[in-house]
Formats: sequence, C-alpha cells, structure tokens
Amino acid sequence: MENRENMTCNKHAFEPIVITLKEFTRLYHIHKHNRSSWRDRSIDYTPKPKFSIEKNKVVTPRQVETRVTPEGVPYEFVTAKAVTNVVPDTNGITNLILAWFDYHFENQSLRRISSEGKYRKGVGYIPSSNKGMSDIEGLVNGKFWSIELKVGRDKQRDSQIKRQQEIEKSGGLYWLLKWTDFETFQVDFQNICKENNVFLSLI
Repeated sequence: MENRENMTCNKHAFEPIVITLKEFTRLYHIHKHNRSSWRDRSIDYTPKPKFSIEKNKVVTPRQVETRVTPEGVPYEFVTAKAVTNVVPDTNGITNLILAWFDYHFENQSLRRISSEGKYRKGVGYIPSSNKGMSDIEGLVNGKFWSIELKVGRDKQRDSQIKRQQEIEKSGGLYWLLKWTDFETFQVDFQNICKENNVFLSLI
C-alpha cells in the first residue's frame, strides 16, 4: 500500500494540501493496483483511471445542405461548422469525487444516486422515486454523508433543501458542493472534514 499520512483535522492548526488532477490520477492508479488481484504483478495490468471534468457542448449545430455532383449523385455539404463551448462535465466530476473518497477512506460505501426520471416507449415519462436525493450518498467511517453537486448557476430545489434538513436533523453530514475547479474542491473537502472532526488520510 502506498505511504499516506493519516491525520485528524485540527481546527486550530490546519493547512489544506492541494495537488494537481494529474498527480491524483497517478496516486489513485497506484491505490487501485495495490487493492486489486493484480497487486503482485506489474501496475500496467491495472487500468489507468481517467477523469474528465470538462466537455465540449454544442451550442450551434453544424449547417449542411444537399448538393449534387455533376454525375447527379446527391451529397451533404457542410456550410458552417458546429460551434461548441467548454462546460463542466458533471458525470466526470461525480466520478472524480467518488474516486477521491475511495482514496481517502478505507471504510466507505458512497454511491451515485440518479434522481432523473425516464421516458419509456408506450408508457411516457416515469418520475424517479429518488426525488430530492443527493448526487452521492452513503456511509463514510460509519457516518452518513450526502453530497449534492452544483455546477455553474445550478441551485438547490425545494425537494433537495428538504432532504438536507432531514439528513442534518438525523445527525448525518450534508455537503452542498459548489464546484469551480479541482483545487478548490480539495480545500473545501479538507475544510468540511476539519469542521466535522473527520479522520482522513491526506496525500
């Protein structure tokens, strides 16, 4: 197992440790390898994790028109390329958060929760039974954690506020995570651990 320093967050003497996404990817790769059935073999046998925190979103689709060759064969001609913007990848960020907790806590059962409904052919829209639940929920060292991820201007819905109140009333830990970048996430994570006296392994 890689050497990691175990620390209990101290409210009066604490400096957050921040690393790059590239460095965490390397450390998590080692971590997964040491816990796998391939740990006695080369680390190359363990798939290297990939974390995507940004993606390209099409804001204006490409423009095409049908033209005809001199031989009379129709074809599509692109008159304008698609316009894209770089936006946060919420799925990738969620996977990164789960990996981060997996790395820091040996005893954790955090899972991704889907609260989106589905459309089924012949049935229509079926609302989710997980309305209001956070993006990530589960136990961390015996304590219930609920993590609601918000990106950009996204805000809590009434059902999510109600969920937060229920969790905090029952003694759980609710984290309204407003994502800006990986570095800020690390500082926020370590601060919330400090505030709640959470024992963790710092890189």
